[in-house]
Amino acid sequence: MIREDNVTLVTLQEDLRNERVNLKEYVTRSEGAALFTVAINKHLLNTYKSHPSTYSQIATTITKGDGEGKTLRFPSMFGCNPQYVPELSEIPFGNLDITSTTVEAEKFGLRMGISQEMIDDNEVSLINWTVGRVGVKMSELRDQEFFKCLHTYVNTFGAAVCQDVDMFLGNKNRGAFYTTGTSTNVVCGSAANWEDIINTGLSILKSQTITVAGQIYKYPVYANTILVNSVRELALRKVLSSPTVVIGTGLGAIGMVGGGRNVFNGLLNIVASPYVSRGTAFILEAGRGLIMLDREAIRVDRQTNWAFEAEEVKAITRFMPAVIEERSLLTVGLNTA
Repeated sequence: MIREDNVTLVTLQEDLRNERVNLKEYVTRSEGAALFTVAINKHLLNTYKSHPSTYSQIATTITKGDGEGKTLRFPSMFGCNPQYVPELSEIPFGNLDITSTTVEAEKFGLRMGISQEMIDDNEVSLINWTVGRVGVKMSELRDQEFFKCLHTYVNTFGAAVCQDVDMFLGNKNRGAFYTTGTSTNVVCGSAANWEDIINTGLSILKSQTITVAGQIYKYPVYANTILVNSVRELALRKVLSSPTVVIGTGLGAIGMVGGGRNVFNGLLNIVASPYVSRGTAFILEAGRGLIMLDREAIRVDRQTNWAFEAEEVKAITRFMPAVIEERSLLTVGLNTA
């Protein structure tokens, strides 16, 4: 019998061959049933981790700590200014306006059945494929929920040309509903080209201020990323990834190589996702104001379903995305025509 720390669905299949037993006989053993669950868990986690995610490129993941409960408070301190302290003088408290965002992890999951026929027929490869697809879908779920959260938060600007006409792409009514915020930094750039949009966005983020107790403070954000729908990616790469100037770099322009050094080359990292609305782009400082509270990456529970003569596998994950500093990003309304 193979050890738990080495077991996978692949090694399990090899183990079945060597011991000349089938899966049905294997899972009737007390240790075999436990190893079968371990193998499923490992494959689920591996496929989940290996599937590329977009949100992780722009958000900070906060993992579960030692504390109890599923709620975390994220304080924001504005107007924090260190001051000159003369020798033997008291160090002053900062003049702070403390606000906070409370984030509570929610549970997401699904059940899948491994039929008795699959077990009787020793279909370990089919089980391997099925579990792998579940791992992929659980990974995609986080992107879907993260961008649903982001679009919900910023979908408050009023100009008609800036309205997000196809928000909530993907799975809509999943049961987790997100906070609607107030977008400080909004630009309607439907008729502008990418160079103008980027230039305006960077300028707004760097020069913004905030007033605390009647005192105006600089509140610069040094953007390093632009987030767009996947259909916008190629047009953006002509602007941001080409060492030479490209002619015709508007939102829908094809463009041809021109001449001269491109001052926009490498200015922003491009992150593209099909779950971002075509009508919106975001210019932001990655890892600053967007978080993913990760309480439980992924796990499975297995039990026998007598009614359907199957092994029932329940995949569970617990997380919650949130916008905790809306001034860290700028929302751009785009023309979707």
